[in-house]
Amino acid sequence: MKIENIREKIQNRIPGPTRIQHYFSVLIPLIEIDGETHLIYELRSKNLNTQPGEVSFPGGRIERGEEFSQAAVRECSEELLIPENKIELLGETDYLITPFNFIIYAFVGKINVKSIEEIKVNNYEVEEIFTVPLDFFLNHQVEKYAAVLKSEFDQDFPYHLLPQGEKYNPRQGDYQIYFYRYQGRVIWGITAEITKTFIDILKH
Repeated sequence: MKIENIREKIQNRIPGPTRIQHYFSVLIPLIEIDGETHLIYELRSKNLNTQPGEVSFPGGRIERGEEFSQAAVRECSEELLIPENKIELLGETDYLITPFNFIIYAFVGKINVKSIEEIKVNNYEVEEIFTVPLDFFLNHQVEKYAAVLKSEFDQDFPYHLLPQGEKYNPRQGDYQIYFYRYQGRVIWGITAEITKTFIDILKH
């Protein structure tokens, strides 16, 4: 291949992260209750295959040809049974690249309903919803714990191709896991990290 052919393929492309297998979008839903801003959380159905019974934001996989923000609004509409025209996008927070080869894009949206009682959830995906006042997060530190991520190679890994052979010492890294506890509810992991990112934006 000639240099000019390489130039054509590479000069106008938009770079992206490697190793990413799936793209997801979530919505951080805000609602006003008695003049106070709250975040809405879901308790995932115990019938789901992934994270059953855990706390999450509305969200899911981005469909082909769909913009990230569209996916967040669509998923919120499907899970909370809210018409999309009642979900007002306010903006986007930082996206999260996980150690598990997927990216999560997070958007903030105002839910324009008169009361939380108007929201009737999709029971196949959501067991119930609850709210947490924004002031709770602004005034409470997140709990932080460290996990160690280590590489494990398959049994047929070709150690003989490495200068150090089986003595090769693979890299490892720390991965922070966050927790919030509110009135008996536990918000943790990726959902807590997305919450923390949003709160950090508001504080700075």
